Amino acid sequence: MKTKHSFDTDNEIIDVAYRTISDDEAMQAQQQPTQQSYSDADEEALEELAREVMLDPERCFCRNCGQPIYKNASVCVHCNYVVNPLALREGQRLVRARRDKYESNGVIKVFRFVHKYTGIDLEPEEQKKRWAVRPQNYHYQTSGKVYCSSCGCVVDPNASVCVNCNYVLNPLAVRRAQIALSDKQAKLTVSDVLRSLLIPGAGFKVFKKYSVRRPQIAKPSLIGGLINSGALAGLALLAIRWLGWF
Repeated sequence: MKTKHSFDTDNEIIDVAYRTISDDEAMQAQQQPTQQSYSDADEEALEELAREVMLDPERCFCRNCGQPIYKNASVCVHCNYVVNPLALREGQRLVRARRDKYESNGVIKVFRFVHKYTGIDLEPEEQKKRWAVRPQNYHYQTSGKVYCSSCGCVVDPNASVCVNCNYVLNPLAVRRAQIALSDKQAKLTVSDVLRSLLIPGAGFKVFKKYSVRRPQIAKPSLIGGLINSGALAGLALLAIRWLGWF
């Protein structure tokens, strides 16, 4: 299965564990500026989060290789498949901000100045390794078989639900199917008919909204709207004649 993503591939190793974020959190993260300052409390919170994720016994399975991975992982450690693009992008943003903070530290600048002109390296080796940029071949496309992320069984690449464990593989597709079924089963009610006949313009609004999705409701509403408009036009003509305007 090949899927397209609008996310830019950032070939960096992410040195912290990331949790899965919701769509609302992802939108808020995209609206925030890239450069941010992080306090010591933020650093400790990230480290604590990393420890909690690594100790989490619950696992899921990679969609690309079927190997077990942590349920909150953004990238599969076995095949570098991007399990959660939104979480990866947010994690990369956080790491870039933390690296920029490290690079702008006055002590580090002094260490590098001394190293440049004297050859004496005062910068801690652990810190240099921690913030080193190492390329990773992240990919967003599955190759060959596709596996259920809940039970690890092989599934159809276009499946919305796993037939083995009923896990929802594609929530958007399932939601669309639910909406389509709801539209198909929708029935015209007495209140819909009365609203179209008695409220000017109501029938036309319903027709415009449901002309494609719910024709069984849209067409009667249009007829009711036409009847309502004709009745109003007739009453207007009678009023004009009664007033003797023509």
